[in-house]
Amino acid sequence: MTEETKIGTRATARSVPGTELGTALARVRCLRSGQLERMKQSLLGHGQLTPLVVVERQGVLEIVDGFKRRAAAAAMGWPTLLVGVRPVDETGQWVTMLALNRGPQSMTVLEEALVLREMVRGGHTQLEIAGLVGRHKSWVSRRIGLVERLHPELLEWVRTGLLAPGTARRLLVLPAGNQVEWAALVSQAGLGTEETEVLVGLWQKTSDAEVRRFLLSRPREALAQVRPESACAPADPRLTPRGRGLQRSLRILQAVG
Repeated sequence: MTEETKIGTRATARSVPGTELGTALARVRCLRSGQLERMKQSLLGHGQLTPLVVVERQGVLEIVDGFKRRAAAAAMGWPTLLVGVRPVDETGQWVTMLALNRGPQSMTVLEEALVLREMVRGGHTQLEIAGLVGRHKSWVSRRIGLVERLHPELLEWVRTGLLAPGTARRLLVLPAGNQVEWAALVSQAGLGTEETEVLVGLWQKTSDAEVRRFLLSRPREALAQVRPESACAPADPRLTPRGRGLQRSLRILQAVG
């Protein structure tokens, strides 16, 4: 591939040292397990198939699309990458980011929400944003509502890969004060998204303080009690009377859901 290659009619690609590329706009992207390794394998097997999309801000080329490619290339010691500069303003950079990440390689809902929040902070109304990104106002409203309901600390957890976006969304039904507590539980117990959803659902269905403590302190045991195959099973004779009571409560809560 030559030093300069046309990218459609919008930009010209050129080779740039990876160390000169800015990542300020990565604040709206979330790290996901295995992404970097898969990108490294892709670059090793096929090379850089498409240029990174960048915008020039105060003399710095800021990445709009291609954060994973840059990180993978840096990890492998690649000195340069092909980039294409888009002549767009700050609103345009967010519109471009959304447009380039539709389809199979799309952003998560939370990432979309973070982009839309940046546009709101830039002074745009939700109706204006809907027109700019080619979506219905309700699409914009739902996503902005999502990011506003999630505790700020959890936003950072998701952005840095400490909490899966899907799991974070399951915690949105909880008050902000409980979200951090539950996120810590999810992390410590290694709970998946579906497991988190089951436990959060049980926690919401009861106001019994003892049952709630049990859910938070022994999540794996609680999940074992509400598996479908155990719904009609008799109480475990090894349990104490208190334990059998908790087991019945959990099964009842699961049944009414």
